[in-house]
Amino acid sequence: MDIAGDLARQGCPHFTVVIAERQTAGRGRLKRHWLSEQGGLYFTLVIRPQLPINQGYKLNFAASLCLARMLKRMFAVNAQVKWPNDILINEKKITGMLSEMELNDDRISFVNIGIGINVNNDPTSEEPKASSLKNILGRAVSRKELLAEFLDAYEDYLHQDNFDNVISDWKRYTLTLGRQVKIVTTREVSEGCAEDVDDEGALILRLADGSLKKVVYGDCFHSS
Repeated sequence: MDIAGDLARQGCPHFTVVIAERQTAGRGRLKRHWLSEQGGLYFTLVIRPQLPINQGYKLNFAASLCLARMLKRMFAVNAQVKWPNDILINEKKITGMLSEMELNDDRISFVNIGIGINVNNDPTSEEPKASSLKNILGRAVSRKELLAEFLDAYEDYLHQDNFDNVISDWKRYTLTLGRQVKIVTTREVSEGCAEDVDDEGALILRLADGSLKKVVYGDCFHSS
């Protein structure tokens, strides 16, 4: 992410990809450490979108949607999305994502989307709620093929006419809606039933008192 950010500020082209064999300081949401051991696929994609600032969130939802679709297609697994953009297979985390945006006046200069996929590594000793494609499939997977398939799928999705439908497309692949969840941010913890994701990508929670709460960001933990 740091190298991709430097390249983006120096004017690198749209869809530049920076790949790491492993990371010693990988980071996730809320500055959490992201384990990046040998055998995983770790990359950052530099996007220069023709989108207004308030539409930048669509890039993240589109990326997680394309990943879930790709994993289903390539490996016939039940890949699903946990809000906002983790990919789980059989309730085990396979993919995490982090995006960073920089602005130029009132326009998006670039968005860097960092993605970590557990491919041929084994994260279970450190993260028991995670798994890898190798563990699930019982065989090694080509990381090169995986990356190429995702980049093709994501580029195609960004250029299609119905990019505005990304949230409704994404909802068909999520396992978060209808479940009791806990959302953790740096400021608070919210618990309730995940009722919907609105057109701006926010999670709508039904709290214990029956009221609705709109959650824009945070780490989501499924309670049931």
